[in-house]
Amino acid sequence: MESVGAFRIFERSVLKRELQYIEYHGDGDSKAFLKVKDIYGEDTVTKLECIGHVQKRVGLRLRKLKKKTIGLGGKGKLTDKFIDKLQNYYGIAICSNVGSIEKMQSAVIAAFFHCCSSHQNLKHEQYPNGEDSWCRYKRALFDKKQYFEKSPGLPNSVMKVIKATYLELCDKNLLKNACMV
Repeated sequence: MESVGAFRIFERSVLKRELQYIEYHGDGDSKAFLKVKDIYGEDTVTKLECIGHVQKRVGLRLRKLKKKTIGLGGKGKLTDKFIDKLQNYYGIAICSNVGSIEKMQSAVIAAFFHCCSSHQNLKHEQYPNGEDSWCRYKRALFDKKQYFEKSPGLPNSVMKVIKATYLELCDKNLLKNACMV
């Protein structure tokens, strides 16, 4: 039903208003986009996704991986609370860098290492330096102050398992279609 409605709207735009839509705003699994993407010619409509839909994929993919991989979940490992944190930081990284795919991708990767970092296993190389850095550790270094990482982070063994899945969600093609809605 949704796909029929989208097709009618796009089709009528030419007949009644003499205009063509060039962007389609939808969720990740929308069948409606497949109906309208070639309506004015081959690949004339681009699909944009709400940041929230893109952000949800982090949680969905990591929860699926945790369920599928024995020993990945549990205390001190990949928990639902930690997945929620990663998902939240992912969304913040996207929202903070709309307009620059490179900065967005860099921030999303930095967010991963930020969440995984602990006092014993510092992972702060990816973050911006200086007093304006969003990373408290980097700000403390700039101010020549001591900073103690309170987060337990993730063990390297867990990081290695989830890193590939998370980095797939940092793909430039996926990020370029994320938009503020």
